Amino acid sequence: MSSPSIQNIYLLLYRTLLPRRYRHYLRLAHGDKDKCHEALLHGTYYEEYDSYDFAHKDDAERRTYITDAYRNRVCRRINNPRQQAVVMDKYRTALLFSDYYKRRFMLCTDKGQHDAFVRFGLDEGWLVSKPVDDCAGRGVRLLHAEDADGWSRLYDEIVHRGRRHIVEQRIEQLPSMARWNPSSVNTVRINTLNHRGSITVLTANLRCGCHGAFCDNCAQGGYCANIDPVTGIIVTSATSKGPEKQLSHPDSGITFMGEQIPCWQQLLAAAEDCARRLPKLGYVSWDYALTAQGWMLVEANKGELIADQRNLNRGLKADFLRGITSSRGQTLSARKPR
Repeated sequence: MSSPSIQNIYLLLYRTLLPRRYRHYLRLAHGDKDKCHEALLHGTYYEEYDSYDFAHKDDAERRTYITDAYRNRVCRRINNPRQQAVVMDKYRTALLFSDYYKRRFMLCTDKGQHDAFVRFGLDEGWLVSKPVDDCAGRGVRLLHAEDADGWSRLYDEIVHRGRRHIVEQRIEQLPSMARWNPSSVNTVRINTLNHRGSITVLTANLRCGCHGAFCDNCAQGGYCANIDPVTGIIVTSATSKGPEKQLSHPDSGITFMGEQIPCWQQLLAAAEDCARRLPKLGYVSWDYALTAQGWMLVEANKGELIADQRNLNRGLKADFLRGITSSRGQTLSARKPR
């Protein structure tokens, strides 16, 4: 971490040598110099600055948080690019983890899958389409048509966008997970760390959508509450895009804190097995849904940790570094949130 004097020199250089860039950042920060300086010196997004309440934290406490810029920098060192490319591509993830995917899927491009897509749609009635390389619930669509012509039109809509999509069966979750919000597939995210074969859990969280929504992502208006990785009990209230914390789901009224996630040990075993199949990835986020077939892998990525740290009201950098530098930790365990 740079000393205050070095940071002052950096700021002086930005003001004098890069005035346009400095003014641009300051304008984006609506004139908030501290927010502007945090972005320039440490790559902290303005959303992170507000979410972590950096306005009321000194520099020492700010540096305990994992920002997206810091996570990306570390992941470039601890994640093998080829293996990371697998979890950043939803179709490749489905192929590698088909035994945990537990549902039919196909790749949809403009390479002549029209007939297979139409048959798939007629067989299932409902399908889910996702861009293979996007995140935060962007581009996810729930598809339905009454006949072959309808499915043909949906195929044309998808391939017209010019991106690779994975099209898959709709997940039917168990009532024990649907109770928070029945319209969305509510998932559990497990953030695993792997150091020389020792798999630990950095954090885990419940993610559920809002009324009428299909996606559970916070970026789409969903809610996120942290789970104790050892017991599977929710240990925080939930947050969404705004600063408010919710003790219960605003629509269903179901509480968050104190609720037990079912089949927790089975989920930990699934996450450990998945993490071991990509031994050169130091950090991965796994999203699972609970179905009649057990825990089903929804997708994997190198997920951000904004909601986790905001819910816990503390930074996770020390926990993160401990998990990727020490092989003496207990397998699939983590310190209980303070």
